[in-house]
Amino acid sequence: MKKSFFFLLYLLSFKTYSQNIVLQPIYFNETINNITIKDDYRFIENNKDTTIQNWYKANSIYTKNILNKIPGRKELYEQFSIFDKRKTSTVSIFHYGNNQTIYFLKTDEKDNTIKAYIKNRQEEKVLFDPKEYKKETGLEYSITYAKVSWDEKFIALNLVKKGEEIGEIIFLNIHTKTILPINLTNNWASIGGINWLKDNSGIIYMEIPVIDKNNPDYILNSQSVVYKLNDYYNSKKIVFSKKNNSECTISSADFPYFLSYSPKDKYVIATLGGVSSYRDTYYFSYSDLEKNKINYKLLYKKEDGFFGVYIYENYIYALSSKNNPNFSIVRTSIDNPNFENPEIIVKENKYEVIDDYALTPEGLFYTTTKNGIQAKLYLAKNGNVKELILPKNAGKITLSTKTKYENEIWVTISGWLNSNERYLYSPKTNTFIEDNITPVPQYPEFANLIIEEIEIPAEDGKLIPVSIIRNKNIKYNGKNNVILNSYGAYGVSIKPSFQTIYLTWVLKGGIYVVSHVRGGGEKGSKWYKDGFKETKPNSWKDLIATAEYLIKKKITSNKKIAIIGLSAGGITVGRAITERPDLFKVLIGNSADFNISRIKNTPNGPNNMKEFGNPDIEKEFINLLEMDAYLKIKKGVKYPACFIDVGMNDARVPIWNSGKFVSKLKNCTSSKNPILFSIRYDSGHYSPKNELNDKFADYFAFTLWQLGHPDFQVKK
Repeated sequence: MKKSFFFLLYLLSFKTYSQNIVLQPIYFNETINNITIKDDYRFIENNKDTTIQNWYKANSIYTKNILNKIPGRKELYEQFSIFDKRKTSTVSIFHYGNNQTIYFLKTDEKDNTIKAYIKNRQEEKVLFDPKEYKKETGLEYSITYAKVSWDEKFIALNLVKKGEEIGEIIFLNIHTKTILPINLTNNWASIGGINWLKDNSGIIYMEIPVIDKNNPDYILNSQSVVYKLNDYYNSKKIVFSKKNNSECTISSADFPYFLSYSPKDKYVIATLGGVSSYRDTYYFSYSDLEKNKINYKLLYKKEDGFFGVYIYENYIYALSSKNNPNFSIVRTSIDNPNFENPEIIVKENKYEVIDDYALTPEGLFYTTTKNGIQAKLYLAKNGNVKELILPKNAGKITLSTKTKYENEIWVTISGWLNSNERYLYSPKTNTFIEDNITPVPQYPEFANLIIEEIEIPAEDGKLIPVSIIRNKNIKYNGKNNVILNSYGAYGVSIKPSFQTIYLTWVLKGGIYVVSHVRGGGEKGSKWYKDGFKETKPNSWKDLIATAEYLIKKKITSNKKIAIIGLSAGGITVGRAITERPDLFKVLIGNSADFNISRIKNTPNGPNNMKEFGNPDIEKEFINLLEMDAYLKIKKGVKYPACFIDVGMNDARVPIWNSGKFVSKLKNCTSSKNPILFSIRYDSGHYSPKNELNDKFADYFAFTLWQLGHPDFQVKK
């Protein structure tokens, strides 16, 4: 204990901004696939080492001390909070009941707690407040998933402790508001969901056998189980797992679960979840659930290019990328499915990517986006397709229905400068009726902000979509502060969404830029595959090309660009600064992956290998080495200022991933730019809403300090 105390004092005795609190490298070489890897900071991976833990603490304390000295940080935080308070609450409907009853989750902006509500006509009641759950333990819980039984007697609620993702299921009696004496642990409902049995006797959910992040079997061998509420002696029955279903070729990394179904559905769809949208998918007769063995039948393999599967009446619908990089919508008979030659319901659009769809008795509604940022809505019916003109331009469209057998369909639209607005579509009059659950807040401060949607040439000539949000009066003189955001993985698009945090950056005189790099889904499946495994370098090369364009057009300069990357976006931003450190002034890493070649040793690593590569395969290991920002750091290079932020409870990207990157960078950089390392001890991979303002006040204050904003300069 005494040794640790003096070590901490020693670390805190340094006074320089950047090369402080360092860990010296310890020689370590490793040969994999006949390639020798120099990994002199491997020792940081030992989270049980008190020296490493003290190093984390020292960095965290030092970083907080520096942030507290930056004038303007407090003002940023207060401005974020002011904008938040304009929105009285955030609502998410999870069930439409009988007699115009709706069940929803609502976040009250005053206490930032997600509560479960019921509303019948005009009367609104709280059903469950997680603050009251296990109050005596002092632990904080949040609701991440809720499912109402078909007879509306119970709600199955998934509750997760603060900073974690895997939680427990409890059962709430809707009428008495009492909790049944049942607690189902080790579930990840945000992935596998919860399904009530048709007779309301129990649920089907996905169970995670091992939830200890330090166990090598962490989140492996997941299984779907049936739980009967009143069968206390034999209540849990495994129905979909690697062990029980060898005919389904389930790997230990897969998440086997059932998709949602309705009481009218004769069949159930089972899928092997993971990081990719493309999955081996099966179906079976619902009646098999009462048998000793379920007869799973293959619908399609992940290589076939189908996803978004959905049962409607006597058909199975799906999105298809097979010879359709912008996707088509297809269907096949559910009694005799044939995905080798399905019926095409909506053909591929060469200029727009099909994004989502929903079915009602009125027809098939579907949305498209152009370059991931310009959204449209269509209705396909009786072989005809027509565009439905929205009340205003949309960057993102979300569809929701009461049930698939009722006509009601709601359309929620949003954009970079427009908060969510919800409309009920009337097919009879072809009109959209405003139907917001809570008042839409107004932000007159953003009246002078505009959006530019452009395409710029990549290194290989491909056109990269780029979104620019700025004040209409700003001048392109090479002096503008820019935050440049990107991601580029899993086929995920950065869709236009109204974020007052980033718009506050613009109010501070900055420009917010999003580079829709390859690896994302903005231009369909080919755009995704062009930033995948061996083509992954396109992701950071696209980001570099975007920065070069901004400089060339005098929108900004290399001394005024900050790049930000979250999670897998760390590959993109990390490799951008290691390949072109001269282009950027600041790097912000938010739970970022900088050491991807160690994927095999990370939580959920086996699953992520499907996206990035398997180190046991020589060709894929070479790809991983090329993606690894940590390994690309070189001694004597002038690297940008860095603010690296992590959650101690991160179950996706372990804290040592950023720890190794920070330590090596501090020892290798020849610049005097500060490198700050922030550890949030109660957080996981994602931050709760009430923590976002604090995080981004840190990010922006640090960035504006480094970019030279006069209101954020630290007095020496």
